Amino acid sequence: MPDSLSMKQQQRRPFITRSDGDGDGTNPTTSPLGSPTMEHIELDTLDVRPKEGNDPDMAKYPLSGNDSEVVLDDDSTAVEDAFQEHYVKIDYEGGSGFSLKKLWRFVGPGLLVSQALLDPGNIESDISQADTSGYKLLWLLLVAHIICIFVQSLAARLGVISGRHLAQHIRLQYPRPFATVMWLLSELAIIGADIQEVIGTATALHILTSMPIWAGVVITAVDSFLFLYIQRLGVRVTELVFGLMVTILAVCFWVEMIMIKPDAKELIKGMVIPRIPQGSIVQAVGIIGCVLMPHNLYLHSALVGSRKLDRRPEARVGAIREAMRYFRIETSISLMYAYLINMAVVVVFCKAFDVLRASGTPYVASLADGATVLSTVLGRGSKYVYAVGLLAIGQSTTMSGTLAGQYVTEGFWNMAVKPWQRVLITRGVSLVPALIVALSASSHMDLLSEIINVIQAVVLSFTIIPLLKLQATVEVVGPEFVFGRVARGAAAMLTLAIVALNAYMVVSVIPLHSPGMYVAMVAVLLVYLGVLSYTALFPLRCTWRQQAWIDRAPSYIRLLFARRSVSGYSPPPDVSSPIEPDGEGATHIPDFR
Repeated sequence: MPDSLSMKQQQRRPFITRSDGDGDGTNPTTSPLGSPTMEHIELDTLDVRPKEGNDPDMAKYPLSGNDSEVVLDDDSTAVEDAFQEHYVKIDYEGGSGFSLKKLWRFVGPGLLVSQALLDPGNIESDISQADTSGYKLLWLLLVAHIICIFVQSLAARLGVISGRHLAQHIRLQYPRPFATVMWLLSELAIIGADIQEVIGTATALHILTSMPIWAGVVITAVDSFLFLYIQRLGVRVTELVFGLMVTILAVCFWVEMIMIKPDAKELIKGMVIPRIPQGSIVQAVGIIGCVLMPHNLYLHSALVGSRKLDRRPEARVGAIREAMRYFRIETSISLMYAYLINMAVVVVFCKAFDVLRASGTPYVASLADGATVLSTVLGRGSKYVYAVGLLAIGQSTTMSGTLAGQYVTEGFWNMAVKPWQRVLITRGVSLVPALIVALSASSHMDLLSEIINVIQAVVLSFTIIPLLKLQATVEVVGPEFVFGRVARGAAAMLTLAIVALNAYMVVSVIPLHSPGMYVAMVAVLLVYLGVLSYTALFPLRCTWRQQAWIDRAPSYIRLLFARRSVSGYSPPPDVSSPIEPDGEGATHIPDFR
């Protein structure tokens, strides 16, 4: 950093530019935000002071020349360590080829993420799909899982490159009011999924022991504290337990699929021939909505932090590329594993419903009545197999949901939340609506699931835009990993498709029985599209020194996008140099957080 700037002036600058080690500051690096060789660091989280003495904090960022030392004021490292006690160290061995042994060291985060695709809410969606569409939407279920692989790989990519997860990036790059709204919506989505998981687990306990649903809800809410003990055993043990739970569900439904002997010809046609039965549009959109979960993006971008990469300057790029490749493979395997389980659920109930319809036996296509359907077709023992699988996945998804909520809260508020506190909060909030559903008629569960799906659809749209936008920003991921034109175009098309599908899902649940409801629908759509536009168009904080199209807009619009303060700030017209100082030698950028 130039010696001509005083310490006060340095602290007022929006970003700190690190030199390449020559000490003259003339050749700054362009490493991504949050990595040990980062170029730009937010000043609201930094304490900038000269190196002196043997201060232990100075060892965190070894610099050379006359550069100032960078120390985070929350006593954490630049690459925030989500697994401070247990992590997997990955050694970089240069340009070595593919290794199964090394792949095994990356296995884990994808398994935890895959559980959200198998939670009781998704199993109920599979049962409903089997009843209304039979085998005909299996191809769409496959497409949804492939899209999910792509999106989740992007979430993992962001965490690997930057060393920060998505919630932390949104907090750093967007104004605080917007980040607060995002946090609230994300919490609603997590709590909504938690309600479905708690009720699903209570349903399994009811099938196995005949205990009342409300008692199962209370037990499920309490026994999630067992997760705290499992977490203490280390990240690999935690991943092993979650993987075991998913495998139990897989074995249960694959055994029942073999027992029920599905129609293989219809099964293959359903997987490879695209077709949507008449009247199944909402069901088709719901399939995609059930697979793409917003809290999974936060969770995956954080879980990859459990692998500690070699981030030395000479190895950093190669180590990150290698990690991205292995995480992409691991994510693909884990989510295709989830697809095979979801497919088995659909196939089992397709055949079961066909048998019942052929015999004229009445049935109800729901999660709670799934055991009755299977016991009627396959015998009494099948309902216990169904219940064991439902219990395993219901319990594990409540745990992974708690973990996702922990990262969301810590990331948006930059504060540590102890696991037992997080469990207590989520269980306390989700217990009341879950008990209401348990004590009321079973038909209320359908309405609750519909509301939860709409909330998650809305939150997904607001979550995926920052995820893609961050990776198209060179200041965040660096020039080595920033999206090119083709990737940006593909990301834009994917975003538009997801937003359109989710908008359709939101509108489809509005009962259009009067002109007033049409007005309400238009108002909801305008608000929805307006907030999405703001999310997409807002200039990220790390690009504030660059001139943007919004700088030519009227002052009140620039104020909305934090490009003009009340005191009359506007970005400097000359953006050719990295930082344009004002008359006092520092660039003023208003803090709208």
